[in-house]
Amino acid sequence: MRPVLLELGPITLYSYGFFMAAAFILGMAWTIREAGQKGMDKGFVLDIGFYVLLGGLLGARLTFLAFNPDFILDDPLGIFKIWKGGLNFMGGAVLASLFMIIYLRVNNQKIMPWLDASAPGVALGLFVGWLGCLAAGCGYGKPADLLWSITYTEPQAFAPLFVSLHPTQAYQAMAALLCFMVILMIKNRIKGSGRLAGIFLIMYSLLRMLIDFLRDDISPDLGFLSVNQILGLAVVVIGLILYYQPFGYAKK
Repeated sequence: MRPVLLELGPITLYSYGFFMAAAFILGMAWTIREAGQKGMDKGFVLDIGFYVLLGGLLGARLTFLAFNPDFILDDPLGIFKIWKGGLNFMGGAVLASLFMIIYLRVNNQKIMPWLDASAPGVALGLFVGWLGCLAAGCGYGKPADLLWSITYTEPQAFAPLFVSLHPTQAYQAMAALLCFMVILMIKNRIKGSGRLAGIFLIMYSLLRMLIDFLRDDISPDLGFLSVNQILGLAVVVIGLILYYQPFGYAKK
């Protein structure tokens, strides 16, 4: 894997930062496409995107630092170097969603249709983002002697070096891609606003929770579940609420 994508003199392009930027751009582009198809204001997506990006980065970084305090002690200024890695998806998703909902409320926008319009773009962004983790070595898996195991040899990688590991980042990327494809196949069949977003939250969170059992960079915090998986359960509950909300309200 390649934690560093390109080096040109004093300029270093990190794979993680490159893929995260690509994930955001592609996710935004697809959301603009979905908004246009639904007759919504495509220009409004850019406004939402700024707050989603801000909330996502802030939540993801703070959550990562909360459970990895040694990271701050080893390199205090490193807390600002997000392009090198060290983001927690669940924490980012929670704060990004909160920022998005607040912004939509302030601007008198209907929340449910925007959640549905955002779902495929988020899934696509997650797919690309996990490729960045695969390159950088964050979110690495447990040791495994498999035909598809991966081994990191670059010292900049977050994963242990010269150890065959489960490619959990690739599993996560495939899970996100599967969600993206399913959403595209069913989006015109689902009646009621908010339900498509609910399906995505349920499906992706359950897949992610299962894959997390194969990760070696996190450990159980409550019984056999990690903090990520506990947050994942909360996201599943939110997804169920969105899907099973009274149909009369879902139509709004």
